[in-house]
Amino acid sequence: MRKILAVGLSSTLQKTIVFPGFALDQVNRATEYRLDASGKAVNAARVLNQLEPGCVTSLSPLGEENHQLFLDLAAQDRLDVAWVPVPGRTRYCYTCVDPESGTTTELVVDEPVSGGEDAVRGFEKASAEIADSVGWHLAGAEAMLFAGSRPKAWPEDMTARLCKLAKDAGKILMVDFHGKDLALTLERCVPDVIKINEFEFCGTFGFAYPLGTEELKGRIAEKSAEYGNAIVITRGSKDTFAGYLGIAFEHPVNAVKAVNATGCGDSFSAGFLHAWLAERDMDAALAKGSWCATRNALNLRVGSIRDPND
Repeated sequence: MRKILAVGLSSTLQKTIVFPGFALDQVNRATEYRLDASGKAVNAARVLNQLEPGCVTSLSPLGEENHQLFLDLAAQDRLDVAWVPVPGRTRYCYTCVDPESGTTTELVVDEPVSGGEDAVRGFEKASAEIADSVGWHLAGAEAMLFAGSRPKAWPEDMTARLCKLAKDAGKILMVDFHGKDLALTLERCVPDVIKINEFEFCGTFGFAYPLGTEELKGRIAEKSAEYGNAIVITRGSKDTFAGYLGIAFEHPVNAVKAVNATGCGDSFSAGFLHAWLAERDMDAALAKGSWCATRNALNLRVGSIRDPND
């Protein structure tokens, strides 16, 4: 059995709500909704657990005031969660799905954290506890997936420090974050796999956006040669591009009528990593990632490849 540690600093309570014919500046009445434990790393962990039950542990900081709700929701998915308490509340995200127009609108609502020295000390304590927990769980894992943004309450080098722990322990490291956090991580260690989208790739590495198709493929391959790793760039409904040790790859996206596209990138990460650990075969990993993303798009539940009726 694979053993993977999925780490994220932005845990989320995700409410997905269906509003047929959603209209601004009007009363909209929902026909369906669901609430799930979420966040990029948690979404990927749920898909990994569906691919191979028991293969993943999700390490999540959770707000002291509402952590139990998150844990109860994760338990419904039989998801193994190692959690660390942080001041305040775990944030909510609201996904408004309009099946009539085919649109999905995401609303991210960061929950307030009480200010002052108590909050500062609380996050300092949590930072140390998360680092200790990562180290402990890495001992029994072969890979770590780090996904999602770093809320400003965490130290600026938090992401880079945790990623370096994985590389220092000799583990496969896949990351899905961008910008300053990725640049700082690359100064300290090189992830085995970087999975971001086209906009994030250009912004992180200083390229104009958007690049032409051939130039984009060339830049991805160049960067993978420079870092000696795999770089995967998802592009929504367009073909996925990748580079591995300087070699360019391309994989088609299976176009479907999405029920909810939220979490497709996280599902892709899960499928890609699961296949990558088995074979180190880029074509096979891209195919598995794409399959998982497509399955997720057919679900109302975020980060899931199960039958929509399951």
